[in-house]
Amino acid sequence: MRVGALLEHTWSGISGLVRSGTATALFRRADQYRNEGRYTEAMALVARGLAQAPDSRVGHLLAAYLHIARRETEPARLALLFVLAQDPHHPRALLGLARIALEEGDLDAATPLLDRALQFYPDFPEAQALRDMIDSWSNAAPVVETAARSTPACPPEHEHGGGARELIVTRADGGLLRSGADIDDERAKSLAQHLTQVQRMASATLGRAGLGPLRHAVIETGAGTTFLLHERDLFLSATLGEAVEIGAGLATVGALWATLGLEPPIA
Repeated sequence: MRVGALLEHTWSGISGLVRSGTATALFRRADQYRNEGRYTEAMALVARGLAQAPDSRVGHLLAAYLHIARRETEPARLALLFVLAQDPHHPRALLGLARIALEEGDLDAATPLLDRALQFYPDFPEAQALRDMIDSWSNAAPVVETAARSTPACPPEHEHGGGARELIVTRADGGLLRSGADIDDERAKSLAQHLTQVQRMASATLGRAGLGPLRHAVIETGAGTTFLLHERDLFLSATLGEAVEIGAGLATVGALWATLGLEPPIA
């Protein structure tokens, strides 16, 4: 099925799913806000729309993806299961549950969800990218645990500037090399695992689109904006203030890269 047909499936039948034109408008505006990273405003619009159309698959799917963006796993899972109860083959709901499973490191749960999505919608690039990623992991070298303090810890905030929080450096295989003084080892390991999942999913998607490897990324959450820099098999991740400008944030993590004594990132 063509991508256009897939999108048509996602939004098809809105007049039947959402009886109120007002709810339809609310959901469309919420999706626009979601694409702009305005998650709190988008969630408020979705809640208003669902109050008018509580059985809307569109509304529950939007709610799920907003919960995922805010790392609210259980509400996202429940919303996606609601959609699948009405449409067991809904591609975006299957993809959402697979993403949650991958975030939790549960490949056995993610694989059949992606296979179901691709069975009915074989031309689904996001699902295929994640499926290819899972296949590639079977050939990857195992992650070697590395103590967070085996190399000098990241310098405290007053030394590296920029107000960076939860600063970590990992290898591409997920091994933790360094962590900031504001996080303990267990939190740092958890962040390293999460970072590994994010970069693998993003790299698989970019690679399938022919855009090359992941070089840097910006992840906006309610707690701030996390910046990711990748060079020479190393990943640096740091969370800056919520209102930081993207260019300034990327410059800050580039400076952190140099401060930590890593090889200079390629311009």
